[in-house]
Amino acid sequence: MPDAPIDRQAHRGLFTVAVSGLACPGSRAENTTTNLLNFREIGSGAPMILLHGARLDHRHMLDAVEPAFHGNDRWRRIYVDLPGCGQSSGFDHVASQDDVLAEILRVMDATCAGERCAVLGESRGAYLAEGLAFAHPARVSGVALIVPGGNSEQSRAEMPTPITLHDDGTDLGALEPALQGRAARLVVRTAAIIDKIRQLKLPAASLHDAALEARVCERFEFTFHAEMTQGVFDRPSLIVSGRQDSIAGYRDALDMQVRFPRASLALLDCAGHAPGWERPDLFTALIRDWLDSLHGQ
Repeated sequence: MPDAPIDRQAHRGLFTVAVSGLACPGSRAENTTTNLLNFREIGSGAPMILLHGARLDHRHMLDAVEPAFHGNDRWRRIYVDLPGCGQSSGFDHVASQDDVLAEILRVMDATCAGERCAVLGESRGAYLAEGLAFAHPARVSGVALIVPGGNSEQSRAEMPTPITLHDDGTDLGALEPALQGRAARLVVRTAAIIDKIRQLKLPAASLHDAALEARVCERFEFTFHAEMTQGVFDRPSLIVSGRQDSIAGYRDALDMQVRFPRASLALLDCAGHAPGWERPDLFTALIRDWLDSLHGQ
């Protein structure tokens, strides 16, 4: 019988590295000894790094994505808390997106032991996954970009109008104030999804380092962003967007498909910025198809 899946709880600790071998283009990080980002590691097999969106932490990704791995013992999933999120505190030197990428590379160096990693990122995490694929293609076996884009002024000007297409009758006015705005943006609004927000997103928001976020937003684009938008990543990829996503939109996803010639592109109707919750069966099937492509390459 195969070994039981391994679930290693979140990790923190001191990690000593030679920065010259890890820093991404333009990184400001200069320290050679730093706290490693917090992460949770599940399973065994080929490594995969999973990156969450802004002002969240790894718990949201674990809930949305982990169902795709049920019955699949080929992957060691490394769910990361990005700097200033979840339990990844104390990263005062992080002041740009390049610095964030450098911290992710340290996790890859500590956990992947020279193996290529698959990378799955959602929203902000999708931008980071794209950066890894462009700046370090030799370290990346494939990427999944979930609800990418929406970062430029032009993209924000082309967002779909917020709309709810499925509503189970939940009374928004009866919700706690912190939940009302998030629930109002859902394309599929159910008590179950709202409870997921309550249990996973609100606690993550309370841990968020607003000062670090402000520093990164001042230097949001990678220093190699212009070159990246002209680059090509030719390994198994997946791009998933919600047709009614009023936060990231879908036009950037359509535009980027030419840079990912091995990508499956899925534009989901009746889905916004949370396709893993709003269209869970289809979302899980898409992730599993991408996993099969990675295994077969």
